[in-house]
Amino acid sequence: MKGARAARAPRLLLLFVFIAIVVSGLFMQLPNTQWSSSLADALPNEVSDLQRSYLKSQQPNSQQLLLGFESQQYSESEILKVVQEQLRQLFHVEPALQLAEMTNPKAVLSFYQQQAGRLATFRDRQMLASGDYEALIARAQKTLQSPAPVLTPLRSDPLLLTQRFIQQLPDLMPGYESHGGLYTRSSESTRQVLVPLRIAGDALSVNQSGQSVKAINDFTSKVTEQLPGIQLYKSGLLFHSDAAAKQAKKEMTWFGGLSLVVVLALLLWVFRSGQQLFYTLLLLGVSAATGLLVTLLLSSRPHVLMLVFATSFIGLCIDYVIHGFIARSHGKTAWSALKPALWLSGLTTVLGYVLLLLLPLPLLQQLGIFMAVALITAMTLVVTTLPWLPEPKEPAPRWQQFCLNMTKLYRQMRNKTTTHWLSAMALTTLGLLVWSFTANDNVRLLASSPESLLQQENHLRETTDFYFQPDVLLVAGETKQQALERTGDLANLNGSVSLYDYVLPVSEQQQVVEGQQSLFKSQAGEGYLQWLGIDAPAFNGAPQKHPLENQFLYPAEAGWMSVVRLKQPFSSGDIKEIPGRLEHFNPIEHASDALTEYRHSMQLWLIALLIVSLPILALFLRSQQSHKQRVQAAWQVTCVMTLSVATALLLAQLIQPLNLFHCIGAMFVLVLSIDYGVFCAGRLKRQHALQAIYLSAFTTMVAFGALSFSSTPAIAAFGIIVLIGVFMSALFSPLIIESPDS
Repeated sequence: MKGARAARAPRLLLLFVFIAIVVSGLFMQLPNTQWSSSLADALPNEVSDLQRSYLKSQQPNSQQLLLGFESQQYSESEILKVVQEQLRQLFHVEPALQLAEMTNPKAVLSFYQQQAGRLATFRDRQMLASGDYEALIARAQKTLQSPAPVLTPLRSDPLLLTQRFIQQLPDLMPGYESHGGLYTRSSESTRQVLVPLRIAGDALSVNQSGQSVKAINDFTSKVTEQLPGIQLYKSGLLFHSDAAAKQAKKEMTWFGGLSLVVVLALLLWVFRSGQQLFYTLLLLGVSAATGLLVTLLLSSRPHVLMLVFATSFIGLCIDYVIHGFIARSHGKTAWSALKPALWLSGLTTVLGYVLLLLLPLPLLQQLGIFMAVALITAMTLVVTTLPWLPEPKEPAPRWQQFCLNMTKLYRQMRNKTTTHWLSAMALTTLGLLVWSFTANDNVRLLASSPESLLQQENHLRETTDFYFQPDVLLVAGETKQQALERTGDLANLNGSVSLYDYVLPVSEQQQVVEGQQSLFKSQAGEGYLQWLGIDAPAFNGAPQKHPLENQFLYPAEAGWMSVVRLKQPFSSGDIKEIPGRLEHFNPIEHASDALTEYRHSMQLWLIALLIVSLPILALFLRSQQSHKQRVQAAWQVTCVMTLSVATALLLAQLIQPLNLFHCIGAMFVLVLSIDYGVFCAGRLKRQHALQAIYLSAFTTMVAFGALSFSSTPAIAAFGIIVLIGVFMSALFSPLIIESPDS
């Protein structure tokens, strides 16, 4: 006994050193890690330079919101007074919220007053170029003799060209009057006040989002208290994401808490040992920490979605631990029979995750690194450290008796034709899946929002005419002015708004100046100046930055980019795209296309792992038996894998079209099916293997299958696949022929 303890001491010291290195490495690496949380960063980089620049320019960590107050009984002034008073308190309580003034009339008018005489409408520029001076002068005199106010300095703009330019500007808030960032509109029966807001903090932070929404809800509650009966409408991604987060938190509290209680109770009932439960949690923690450390060291910007997908590691790791506990409880012979099967199933799974490194998708590459390292660590720790523990108790007698009865039942079902009809079932199910395959990767289908919030959003969209389509046209130029000049070619496109509608490029401004200089040198021009009693303008002012430039003009990788926003769906026949110079881009379609690419990659990965597993299993499974027996066992394992995954996908698409999250669930089912098949086909006694397989399958179905009840379609898709696939694998794995030397 003393000798065993003395031999164990160096190994324990080595283990503690390893854990200390991993923990220290994480503490050093985590503060310096820049996590990526934007969906754009997770998408494939197969976009043009212009599209990449546009995605970067949209600042995914900032969001704009819109609140609408409507009433039939209160006047605009009454609503404005209350809203303005409560807004001051809101901004004091929550500094991250700011007023998102869409158009600042004072700043815009000041810009045009300073640029007076440099800007003119297309019609006026044509008249200047053709020398139709008398008509221009007549139009200016008519305006000056009317009661209409003069908006621009007459000495700088004697012909009132810039004034007419202002009058034809597109309105970003059509039909509304501005009141210091708030907007009002009245009809015969309804008064409406709009409050545009923006978040200056990180809107992707769950804490920040929840805090901001709480502050907004307090603000709206105080307004509705002072104005009983007023209608409130909300619009903005923040409200949808906050509702989804609250729903997810509620679901995780119920589903996660319930499944955790069930899993822990089941493990304690089967193993009757708190020490084994602590060992399981410790092994999970060390393995996951090792995988995370290596991923951080090899990835410049790891994505948070990788951690979400990597939760499947828990189910795999627990599978290995459960098999280890049960084999150890049945003595050294069972433990010796387990280790080859453990290494074979584990390394086959690791090889599958290594295949992810061949895909040109950073997110899946990061997932491959994490899972491969974490699984290797878990297998190594199970094989090396589990024998150090006292020999565990055998599972509960009732559990053993149940598994023994199932073993006998499957032996009665098994016959010489088992391989044939198992093959027929797998191939038939796979054929049906291929024949009826339906997929939809639209990102809008991956989440759900409360019906009341959707109704409010639709109401504001219908009544304000403020929203743009997600489609944009991207115009590239080496300089700001060149991008603006090229945007002018799209000025006649229906339903489009760009910076060119608000300001002319310098070259066209110079043409306006030169045209006026020629006019004022003419006889008609000199007479007009004498009529006004002023000298010809000098036009010495330098071009200035327009207040709306930040909404339409952005730096690009090779110069500048002008964005043309659209108010109606884009038709490909409206313009001819010029790659690198003029491109149509829809971020939602791009995200959906990227999810399609991820799904295709995952489908190829599933097929590749199935193909690779067959020769590996045929080579190493039951290595002491004949080649025919090994091939037969490997083929049966492959049939169970195929049947489990194909059935899960076939049934899942009856509920909703398949998407990326179905494929991620199928990946988890496939690697678990490898484990179940190898342990059944190995040298373990069948009843011992079933004790671990059924326990592992049940805990996995409870923990992950509970997600199938989620109201979020993406999460439910993952849960449905795992629930069906793991059940099918546990149901058909015992049909695999037992090894003669088990």
